[in-house]
Parts: sequence; C-alpha cells; structure tokens
Amino acid sequence: MPYAQVNGASIYFEQHGSGPDLLFLHGAGGNHLSWWQQVAVFSRSYRCTLWDARGWGLSRGDMAVGRFTLGTDLVALLDHLGVERTHVVAQSMGGRAVAGLARLAPERVRSLVLCGTTAGATNDRVRELQDELKEERGDGGLRDHALAKPFEEANPALALLYRQVNALNPPRPKGFLGRPPPTYRGSMHGPLGSLGVPILFLVGEHDLITSPEMIRQAQSLIPGAAYYELEGAGHSAYFERAAEWNAVVAEFLANVAAGES
Repeated sequence: MPYAQVNGASIYFEQHGSGPDLLFLHGAGGNHLSWWQQVAVFSRSYRCTLWDARGWGLSRGDMAVGRFTLGTDLVALLDHLGVERTHVVAQSMGGRAVAGLARLAPERVRSLVLCGTTAGATNDRVRELQDELKEERGDGGLRDHALAKPFEEANPALALLYRQVNALNPPRPKGFLGRPPPTYRGSMHGPLGSLGVPILFLVGEHDLITSPEMIRQAQSLIPGAAYYELEGAGHSAYFERAAEWNAVVAEFLANVAAGES
C-alpha cells in the first residue's frame, strides 16, 4: 500500500489516471474511499490524488498535534509526490487543509472547488448561522446530518455504503474539529482571494451543516468566486448527486484550463 512517512505520521494516498493534477480532500465523515464516484470520471483526464488525513482511513499519526496538521501534512504529501501545482477539491473538513495550503504553499494551488465548506472564509453572519444550524439539528451529531433525509429514504443501499465508509475511520479525540473560541474573529477570505485562482463554492440545497446561506456568505467575501447549489442534496452533495456534481466540476475545470491558454 502507498504511504508517505511525513511529519511523524504515516499518510495513506492513492493516485489514479494521468494528466493535470487534481487533488481530492475528504470530509470528517469520509476518507479516500468517499470519492469512488469521482475517480471513475476524473481519472480519464486528470491524475487524481486521494489521501486519508492523519487519523482517518488508513493513515496514522499523533492526533495531539491538533487540526492544524491537516495543512502541514498536505504540503508534505505534495512534496513527497512531487506535485508542484494542482487543482484542489475539498469537502467539508477538507477546507481546513485548504486553509493550511493557502497559508503555507499558495503557489501550489491552480484552482479551488469548495464543497460544503467555507474553508475559513467567515464573518459574523456565518458565525450566527453556525449557531442557528446547531440548534436546528438538535441533539444529533453531525454524522446524522451528512445526507439529506429524502436521499436516505430513496437510496437506502447508498446511505448504508456511506456509513460503512465512515465506519472505517478510527476514533479521534473529542473536540479535535471543534470551532475556534468565540473571541476569534479571523477569516481566510483574504488569503483565499489572494491566491488569484478560480474558486467555486458548491453546496447542497438541504445542507444542515453548512447551509446554502452560509456558503453564499463565504462566496460573497471572495471577489470573483462562483457559487452552485445542488437541488435535493444535503451536506454530502458529491455523494448524493454525483452525476450533476461531476458535471459542474468538470465544466469548471475545463473553463480554468481555457482561461489559462
């Protein structure tokens, strides 16, 4: 199995296909297996790199270092693989790795697709929405709201598969992905906007973790960023509405390439 020994951790990765580099960063409910509906499509035209973040899937390492290691591990993996510049697709938690990449190695980013994540681009309204959504979700954990309820009811086999992929992840320290303290008023919209690359925000219509309004707020903070909402999808739109999601992202990447030529 392919592992990169970086930063005192053993990071699992896979690469599929050939062509321009395309990096997929999973959310907290997934791992490298989450992208099976994307790899089959995008590996025809791109070299797709998948990873398991430290403490997810098959990757192992000290979790006491905190969530900021998502960025440092990612940069180290790109160094290990010799990936100089890449399109980046991030789902949910993957936005934290993007934030680290934007700070540590902005020159490596060719374009950004941010699905169900603000990647740290925030304001007071986003913070209010986070509180409102937490109240709306009630006592259930985020895992219970990863898929839209209508999707689960109509697709019980796929919903089961989603949870089986999630169940492969080892336990992590409580609060590892918790929100910053209430006094924190920083935002990543400046560094993200300074990348000078095309950015697309994607969100599911019924996302109860990062709602459409929250993502629109993040998009509004970055001049030129695009927005697309997938009807009928929840937080895991890439999984729930894979064909539409793939088509939207493929068109975005094609336009990026056309704009560079």
